[in-house]
Amino acid sequence: MGVKKLAVWVSRAYSKDALFDPSSPLNRDNCLSSAHLLRACLEERGWECHTQDVYQAADTAPDAVLFNDIPAGGVDAALGSWASGARRFAALLECDVIKPENWRPGAHDGFEAVFTWDERCVDGVKYFKANFSNHFPGDVEPDAGPRPGFCVMITANKKSRHPLELYSERTRTVRWFEANHPERFDLYGIGWNRYLFEGPAPVRLLNRVGPLTRLLAEKYPSYRGTVDEKLPVLRKYKYSVCYENARDIPGYITEKIFDSMFAGCVPVYWGAPDISRHVPEDCFIDRRKFSSHEALYKYLDGLPGPAYAKMREAMRAYVKSAGAGPFSDAYYARTVCGRISE
Repeated sequence: MGVKKLAVWVSRAYSKDALFDPSSPLNRDNCLSSAHLLRACLEERGWECHTQDVYQAADTAPDAVLFNDIPAGGVDAALGSWASGARRFAALLECDVIKPENWRPGAHDGFEAVFTWDERCVDGVKYFKANFSNHFPGDVEPDAGPRPGFCVMITANKKSRHPLELYSERTRTVRWFEANHPERFDLYGIGWNRYLFEGPAPVRLLNRVGPLTRLLAEKYPSYRGTVDEKLPVLRKYKYSVCYENARDIPGYITEKIFDSMFAGCVPVYWGAPDISRHVPEDCFIDRRKFSSHEALYKYLDGLPGPAYAKMREAMRAYVKSAGAGPFSDAYYARTVCGRISE
């Protein structure tokens, strides 16, 4: 019996096994560590693992295929000649606000297993719990005294018309700080210095004209540019605004709150309504508890030093605890590998 093969279905940017390359510029903040660990886990069990284009180039059919998103044209059309023979798995880590095509009726038909954060459909038969994973540091730095920055936000500038989106709340927070305490807030991320053309394909092509998108972009005085790594930046600030892409979706928790905790930067969180089931309440500041930006700022500015230090120690303890384990890259790799290789 030969070595079994898993193809991970990726977009062009991650092709030619770039998904598994730790030195790839795509692996910012070790965001691809779960893929590296999954591959290593499978190899320990006698499998090989490549992106789908590697097998296509070699004219070799894999035994199984793992999709991270449902293909727009359907799974069968994407698989082509592999459709009849390959086992099918899907790791769906974005919510329907961001990836509605992943959750449309019938989208999961034909999959042997679906890995997702959404406990509402996890049944241990076809649907298995797998959170958006993070590469955990060995430790979080203990409190080393004052930090030069007060509050920061590191996120991409995006828009959505979905009623549960939080993109607009990010912008409101940015604008409030710029209008009221500009010296105490810094903004980083992609898209804040460019205008985004929407609509038909010919119109969207204008997004490739860099000088035009920069000329038409809204101005954000707090904008400080993009970052190569989040943690060195976050370590300079006391607080980080960590709003998910969407709110009020149970269990939908991405990397944002964890990036902040890893850096010892207290998160101001808004997103999953059950966040305290997964992250202890003394590890973050719940934005929902404040009726206005003014009330939030007054609380942040007035938090006594010992109380702030206590929050940092709580974050440190949680990151090192078993309770944080389900959000780790290792947990994700073991979960997915276990089902595929069984």
